[in-house]
Amino acid sequence: MTEAFAKQIETEARQAMTELVAAAKLKKGDILVVGCSTSEVIGGKIGTTSSPETARALVAGIYSATKERNIYLGAQCCEHLNRA
Repeated sequence: MTEAFAKQIETEARQAMTELVAAAKLKKGDILVVGCSTSEVIGGKIGTTSSPETARALVAGIYSATKERNIYLGAQCCEHLNRA
């Protein structure tokens, strides 16, 4: 994975979470549970192309969007996302 692609994933994940938080009207102290697959994010079938680099980029984007709004983040995801 290139650094540029990882940055794109991070940016898009942050934007998606920002939009989700607004649409769901989440507020400080709420919990947002995220479930996803790194394989699917990079265009593969679930469980086929797990990627720790993709996981780090996703978590960076998702966590930054929730942290700045004081929303707790829970994850039900693939092994790499759980570790990230």
